[in-house]
Amino acid sequence: MILKLSKVLNFLIVVVLFWATTTSNAQIHCGDVSITPDTTVNSLMVFDNFTNYQSGITINSVTRIRVTVEDKNTPDPLCSWSLRMFIDNNSGAGTPPTEWEEITTYGNGNGQNPLINSLEIRVRNSCTTSPSDGIYRSFTDANDILDIIEQMLPVTPAGSCTDNINGAGSYLTNYNEFNFNVDIRFKPDFSFNPGIFKLNIRFLLSENL
Repeated sequence: MILKLSKVLNFLIVVVLFWATTTSNAQIHCGDVSITPDTTVNSLMVFDNFTNYQSGITINSVTRIRVTVEDKNTPDPLCSWSLRMFIDNNSGAGTPPTEWEEITTYGNGNGQNPLINSLEIRVRNSCTTSPSDGIYRSFTDANDILDIIEQMLPVTPAGSCTDNINGAGSYLTNYNEFNFNVDIRFKPDFSFNPGIFKLNIRFLLSENL
């Protein structure tokens, strides 16, 4: 996610970078575990007037996470999966854990850099598969993890269109359970430093071991 703010024009551009990944190690209980598409998705928010600053901007279905979890040739009843969200602000390079990564600032830079918790994320699908379905949530800092489907839950088979579906299945056969729409909203603060800032959000699909 890249945030750009011009101090003179109160002009803010937010480019959201979503990374969808799966664990690459050999599966123990499941066969293939994958997110489609397994690529980066960008989105753009432009704040160029006071109305946008005051109310923020919401983008629905900014990306979709489509899950496929296949059984082995001989199905294992322990095959289950989890889906989680992580955030990356390049804290290893010195970015404070509560702030976006600073690329450049305009002016003296004496204000507050944008805070991670200013970005809100909502994940939803037609079966309300996630217990947090339809709820906007924020990362507290770069160490925070947001669960969509938690790890190590009892196996709930596909096909029942209920909470915490985590058994084998696919968005191709059970679309309303294995497809997740992602919405975002961002309301900037007038005290934020103008400049360019970057934030990445990563979705990780893993087999439960």
